Amino acid sequence: MNRLLKIALLAATCTLFSSQTFSQNSTTHNPTWWAKYQYLLQHATSPGGGPTSSLTVGTNVDASNECGPQSETYITLNPVSSKSLAAGSNEIFRDPMRGYFSTDNGSTWGGVDLPLPPPLQGANDTRFGSDPSLVFDSRGNLFYSYIVVYFGGGNGIDGTQMAVARSADGGMSYPQLTLFAFQSGENHFNDKPMITSDTNPASPFRDRV
Repeated sequence: MNRLLKIALLAATCTLFSSQTFSQNSTTHNPTWWAKYQYLLQHATSPGGGPTSSLTVGTNVDASNECGPQSETYITLNPVSSKSLAAGSNEIFRDPMRGYFSTDNGSTWGGVDLPLPPPLQGANDTRFGSDPSLVFDSRGNLFYSYIVVYFGGGNGIDGTQMAVARSADGGMSYPQLTLFAFQSGENHFNDKPMITSDTNPASPFRDRV
């Protein structure tokens, strides 16, 4: 009888422990930072950062020089010229993507609209760009990726498409546009693309994007 009681108590303890562990580690309803939050509730924060001092930077610079808002900003550095930077953003109140370029370490900036294809169907249709990502290859060519979202005269989304614009002058102009991966309607909605390039000079895939 004692042996059966011990087995029953052990089983109950294991069940309780398992349920607590599951509830603590379940991420079904918890955001990804929940574990960090729970840890900090019960422990002191770690002492300061690394042994080196913080980076000293200059004053903020208005890269867009526009009155309206921008979002989802992205910035990249030209490996061929460290003074050359390029950036991009959504335009909240305008259709095209916006590109920015600097040739003086980011002290001053110029701006340019990225190309957009025509709407899909008629005069009442529209389209806009979204989700910028930029990368230079090892030879200083700049590639700016984004999605194009097509809308149909109040009837919802007609489709989405990937776009990559190429610049050979550090982002001052984008004469070449490549469109691909069109999806009609809301089927497989293209969202948050990222672009990168193989900048390893010894790689057989050097400058592949």
